[in-house]
Amino acid sequence: MEIVTRNIVRFLVQKKLLDQDAVVAGGLAVSMSRSRNRFVRVTQRGGPGFFIKQAIATEPMSIETVKREAEIYRGAFGDERLVPLRELLPAFHDFDESQNILVVQLVDDAENVAEHHRRLRRCPPDLARRLGRAIAGYHRIRFEPGKPQAALFPQKPPWICDLHIESDVSRLRRSRAASSLTDLLLEAPGLAAHLAAIREDWQRDTLIHTDMKWENCLLAPRKAAPEQQRLLVIDWELADIGDAAWDAAGILQAYVNFWIGSMSANGGTSPDALLANAALPIDDVQSAISSFWDGYVQGSAAYRPVTDAFLDRCVRMMAARMLISAYEMSAHVEVGDPRLLLVLQIAFNVFENPRQAAGELLGIRRNQAPDAMPSAPSSQAALEQSLTHEAQHV
Repeated sequence: MEIVTRNIVRFLVQKKLLDQDAVVAGGLAVSMSRSRNRFVRVTQRGGPGFFIKQAIATEPMSIETVKREAEIYRGAFGDERLVPLRELLPAFHDFDESQNILVVQLVDDAENVAEHHRRLRRCPPDLARRLGRAIAGYHRIRFEPGKPQAALFPQKPPWICDLHIESDVSRLRRSRAASSLTDLLLEAPGLAAHLAAIREDWQRDTLIHTDMKWENCLLAPRKAAPEQQRLLVIDWELADIGDAAWDAAGILQAYVNFWIGSMSANGGTSPDALLANAALPIDDVQSAISSFWDGYVQGSAAYRPVTDAFLDRCVRMMAARMLISAYEMSAHVEVGDPRLLLVLQIAFNVFENPRQAAGELLGIRRNQAPDAMPSAPSSQAALEQSLTHEAQHV
């Protein structure tokens, strides 16, 4: 059955998720959308809402990812090993395997963390610390390396790590800007070696979200006080058994990209001009990043003893994650935003000196002394000099 408006209600009634009397009484509202899969939002007056995701039958990747997400929900609410994940998920209602239909709680009074930051125009450290603890919480779900795992989990590094060994990259040329960016990445000196190092060092010992970003983190209810809001993590289609550093890197790059997004090109499009016009002070961003890192380390028994080594891996992966963000920014436009080029330039610089980036860009204090990099730049000017010194121009 393909989910369409005329049979959604019948499906929910058959699953005993919706009462027939409520249907007769009215008050139901249904909205639909589609991207990688079909999405349906169902609300009812005085009753719970439902978020329905159905795989597209003609697309194998769509079927695989919906099954994978369903496995996450079923495991979190039925497997004691996945208890740390349960409190971060909307309630699980049903998965119809024959039709690849997943039904979970609709969280309709929420804003995602990206919207939250844009509304506030700042980066609250308390929220950052909470994000760190939440991610560290589900990273406590451990898997033994070398042992067979669920077939639904491919246990592969992200696609960007295979860029230089792909025989065909035509799928990446979705726009003129995306095509130009792809060529730039393929030709960037040393980038293939950096990505190969991530691929070769990739760990496969914990549950990871894989697409960790602010847009996949919800705060609800929307207007409640911060301490009363629930934090949820959604969209587990790409979940895998993989490297915890990748999820942490996703949040680190979200902060850096938010700072870059606050820059205006009115004073010029060069990196120096963009950096000088940032509306968001780098000190505020670094304070939040430090809080996120502290929250993650405090919540992580596995990485607390090796914090500095883990930090180095997270920073290198942050650079790779920034390349993915740059590609996503370019995929639907014909001419690239100058801030996109700055994302690339900073990513390349981070690859060249991840330890310096941890201190001067992210403002994270290292445990090691006395030869550790400075924990933060002494001024905005110092940071600008660090980011543009011997930069690879793109």
